[in-house]
Amino acid sequence: MRWLVAGGVAAAVQMIAFVTVAGLTRTGYDPNRNWISQLSLGPGGWLNDVNLATCGVWLVLCAAGLRRLRAARLILVCGVCLIAIALLRTDPGIGYPPEVAPARTFIGTAHQLVSVLLAFSGIAAAALLGRAIRRERTGLAVAAVMTVSFVAGSVLVLLDAGGVLPGAPSGLLERVALFTGFAWIGVVSAVLMVRPPPASDSPGPEPMVRSSL
Repeated sequence: MRWLVAGGVAAAVQMIAFVTVAGLTRTGYDPNRNWISQLSLGPGGWLNDVNLATCGVWLVLCAAGLRRLRAARLILVCGVCLIAIALLRTDPGIGYPPEVAPARTFIGTAHQLVSVLLAFSGIAAAALLGRAIRRERTGLAVAAVMTVSFVAGSVLVLLDAGGVLPGAPSGLLERVALFTGFAWIGVVSAVLMVRPPPASDSPGPEPMVRSSL
């Protein structure tokens, strides 16, 4: 059922396109500062909920199509996390929505915890996906970019929220991490739609060579 793998391509294209357009057109929203999940707040926020949930479904389908690969379970986790994030809205803060006081709720905290699980599952999946198309170094490079961007963005958003570094570009760094990860999933999925994935990408024993006497 190779067509299921196309879910990875659909998720990448939809997420990057929607977030870019919504971030640039939403009144009062600063894509350099504000995080993607904050697009679920304010007027039209339900559109981002639909975007997150739909991309989650695409990743679940992709994971089903790649079920023989080690990365499949991690992609499945990412898909489920996106669906959960769509249901658990983030709290207002760092200037968005405008004129709304920052808040700290149980649902918002749950959202943050799921987001961390999404980030590190995506980083691990990126590293493993390289094996599926024999581009291990590329997969590791993608994972490294995602890790540095996500960690740096997380630190900056805390400094921003605490008033230490107002307006810090944490939203931009989050986009670097998320877009890089989704783009990599999309590229690998596109390759595997043309070239079937291996039966297993787990490292196996070295083949035995019979010596001639």
